[in-house]
Amino acid sequence: MNRDEKAAMPYQPADMMPAAMTGIEAALAKAEQMLSRRKGVKGMGMTKTRRGQDAIIVYVDQQQTISQLPSDVDGFPIIGDVTGQVRAY
Repeated sequence: MNRDEKAAMPYQPADMMPAAMTGIEAALAKAEQMLSRRKGVKGMGMTKTRRGQDAIIVYVDQQQTISQLPSDVDGFPIIGDVTGQVRAY
């Protein structure tokens, strides 16, 4: 995620978080603020654990980046997924 992009509307996760937002959506917005600028983090989203619990998936470029992620954000588990380098075509 490149927060310094030259877009008509820059990406600002905190601006998108309504005051009434709770649960996994609020945790994802917080995770985006905390993790999006970290080296190796390529993206994130919402998912479910194998037990069906809401979780945050963080896409990274290499395995060692996963060990640097927090185990959870606001009680929602973080799941790391190695995607490799992401390229736009």
